[in-house]
Amino acid sequence: MHRDFFTISENKVSFSQPEISLPIGYAAISRQFFHREIPSPYEVEMAISTIEDHIQATPQLHHLPPEFNCSDDYLKLILHIAGEEHVITQSQLEQVFNRVADVISGSPKHEGEFPDDRNFISYLIIIRELSHHLNIKSVINA
Repeated sequence: MHRDFFTISENKVSFSQPEISLPIGYAAISRQFFHREIPSPYEVEMAISTIEDHIQATPQLHHLPPEFNCSDDYLKLILHIAGEEHVITQSQLEQVFNRVADVISGSPKHEGEFPDDRNFISYLIIIRELSHHLNIKSVINA
Protein backbone atom coordinates (compact mmCIF):
# COMPACT_ATOMS: atom_id res chain seq x y z
CA MET A 1 0.00 0.00 0.00
CA HIS A 2 1.28 3.43 -0.91
CA ARG A 3 1.80 5.57 2.19
CA ASP A 4 2.65 9.02 0.81
CA PHE A 5 -0.05 11.60 1.36
CA PHE A 6 -0.85 15.24 1.01
CA THR A 7 -3.53 17.47 2.43
CA ILE A 8 -4.81 20.81 1.22
CA SER A 9 -5.98 22.81 4.21
CA GLU A 10 -7.24 26.38 4.50
CA ASN A 11 -3.78 27.93 4.55
CA LYS A 12 -1.29 25.38 3.24
CA VAL A 13 -0.61 22.24 1.27
CA SER A 14 1.33 19.65 3.27
CA PHE A 15 3.17 16.61 1.91
CA SER A 16 4.31 13.63 3.99
CA GLN A 17 7.26 12.82 1.73
CA PRO A 18 9.12 15.02 1.36
CA GLU A 19 7.91 16.61 4.57
CA ILE A 20 7.18 20.05 3.19
CA SER A 21 4.39 22.63 3.15
CA LEU A 22 3.40 25.28 0.62
CA PRO A 23 1.54 28.45 1.73
CA ILE A 24 -1.25 27.98 -0.82
CA GLY A 25 -4.26 26.63 1.04
CA TYR A 26 -7.71 26.82 -0.49
CA ALA A 27 -8.99 29.62 1.78
CA ALA A 28 -5.78 31.64 1.38
CA ILE A 29 -5.99 31.46 -2.42
CA SER A 30 -9.72 32.17 -2.36
CA ARG A 31 -9.30 35.22 -0.10
CA GLN A 32 -6.45 36.60 -2.17
CA PHE A 33 -7.96 36.19 -5.64
CA PHE A 34 -11.70 35.45 -5.70
CA HIS A 35 -14.17 38.28 -5.17
CA ARG A 36 -17.43 36.35 -5.72
CA GLU A 37 -18.62 32.75 -5.37
CA ILE A 38 -17.93 31.96 -9.03
CA PRO A 39 -14.64 33.74 -9.78
CA SER A 40 -13.83 35.44 -13.06
CA PRO A 41 -11.48 33.85 -15.61
CA TYR A 42 -8.88 36.52 -14.75
CA GLU A 43 -9.10 35.70 -11.03
CA VAL A 44 -8.63 32.00 -11.79
CA GLU A 45 -5.62 32.71 -14.01
CA MET A 46 -4.01 34.79 -11.26
CA ALA A 47 -4.60 32.02 -8.72
CA ILE A 48 -3.15 29.40 -11.08
CA SER A 49 -0.09 31.53 -11.69
CA THR A 50 0.55 31.90 -7.95
CA ILE A 51 0.10 28.16 -7.34
CA GLU A 52 2.46 27.34 -10.22
CA ASP A 53 5.05 29.77 -8.85
CA HIS A 54 5.02 28.03 -5.45
CA ILE A 55 5.30 24.57 -7.03
CA GLN A 56 8.16 25.62 -9.33
CA ALA A 57 10.00 27.30 -6.44
CA THR A 58 10.05 24.02 -4.48
CA PRO A 59 12.46 21.64 -6.23
CA GLN A 60 11.98 18.99 -3.50
CA LEU A 61 8.54 18.33 -5.03
CA HIS A 62 9.74 17.71 -8.57
CA HIS A 63 10.34 13.95 -8.20
CA LEU A 64 7.29 12.64 -6.41
CA PRO A 65 5.63 9.25 -6.77
CA PRO A 66 2.72 9.14 -9.24
CA GLU A 67 0.15 8.21 -6.58
CA PHE A 68 -0.83 9.91 -3.32
CA ASN A 69 -3.32 9.36 -0.53
CA CYS A 70 -5.53 12.20 0.66
CA SER A 71 -8.51 12.36 3.02
CA ASP A 72 -9.70 15.94 2.47
CA ASP A 73 -13.45 16.59 2.45
CA TYR A 74 -13.22 18.58 -0.79
CA LEU A 75 -11.47 15.61 -2.43
CA LYS A 76 -14.45 13.44 -1.47
CA LEU A 77 -16.74 15.97 -3.14
CA ILE A 78 -14.60 15.98 -6.30
CA LEU A 79 -14.70 12.16 -6.34
CA HIS A 80 -18.50 12.31 -6.09
CA ILE A 81 -18.71 14.82 -8.96
CA ALA A 82 -16.47 12.55 -11.06
CA GLY A 83 -18.65 9.54 -10.23
CA GLU A 84 -15.88 7.81 -8.29
CA GLU A 85 -15.58 6.55 -4.72
CA HIS A 86 -11.94 5.88 -3.91
CA VAL A 87 -9.53 6.96 -6.64
CA ILE A 88 -9.44 9.88 -9.03
CA THR A 89 -7.05 10.01 -11.94
CA GLN A 90 -5.27 13.00 -13.36
CA SER A 91 -7.56 12.83 -16.39
CA GLN A 92 -10.71 12.79 -14.24
CA LEU A 93 -9.47 15.77 -12.22
CA GLU A 94 -8.91 17.59 -15.47
CA GLN A 95 -12.46 16.78 -16.62
CA VAL A 96 -13.99 18.18 -13.40
CA PHE A 97 -11.76 21.26 -13.66
CA ASN A 98 -12.70 21.80 -17.32
CA ARG A 99 -16.42 21.74 -16.50
CA VAL A 100 -15.95 24.30 -13.71
CA ALA A 101 -13.78 26.39 -16.06
CA ASP A 102 -16.59 26.30 -18.66
CA VAL A 103 -19.00 27.76 -16.09
CA ILE A 104 -16.43 30.37 -15.03
CA SER A 105 -16.16 31.32 -18.71
CA GLY A 106 -19.92 31.81 -19.03
CA SER A 107 -21.51 28.43 -19.73
CA PRO A 108 -24.69 27.76 -17.76
CA LYS A 109 -24.27 25.85 -14.51
CA HIS A 110 -26.66 22.98 -13.88
CA GLU A 111 -28.41 22.68 -10.52
CA GLY A 112 -26.26 20.72 -8.07
CA GLU A 113 -23.42 20.27 -10.56
CA PHE A 114 -20.81 21.59 -8.14
CA PRO A 115 -20.97 23.87 -5.10
CA ASP A 116 -21.29 27.64 -5.44
CA ASP A 117 -18.33 27.87 -3.12
CA ARG A 118 -15.16 29.72 -3.99
CA ASN A 119 -13.22 27.59 -1.49
CA PHE A 120 -14.28 24.47 -3.41
CA ILE A 121 -13.14 26.05 -6.67
CA SER A 122 -9.87 27.10 -5.08
CA TYR A 123 -9.31 23.56 -3.76
CA LEU A 124 -10.05 22.09 -7.19
CA ILE A 125 -7.58 24.45 -8.85
CA ILE A 126 -4.86 23.59 -6.31
CA ILE A 127 -5.27 19.82 -6.64
CA ARG A 128 -5.43 20.10 -10.41
CA GLU A 129 -2.22 22.15 -10.52
CA LEU A 130 -0.46 19.72 -8.15
CA SER A 131 -1.53 16.81 -10.31
CA HIS A 132 -0.52 18.53 -13.52
CA HIS A 133 2.83 20.04 -12.51
CA LEU A 134 4.01 17.24 -10.21
CA ASN A 135 2.74 14.49 -12.52
CA ILE A 136 0.55 12.91 -9.86
CA LYS A 137 -1.38 10.31 -11.87
CA SER A 138 -3.93 9.39 -9.18
CA VAL A 139 -5.14 10.43 -5.74
CA ILE A 140 -6.61 7.82 -3.41
CA ASN A 141 -9.27 8.79 -0.89
CA ALA A 142 -7.63 7.47 2.26
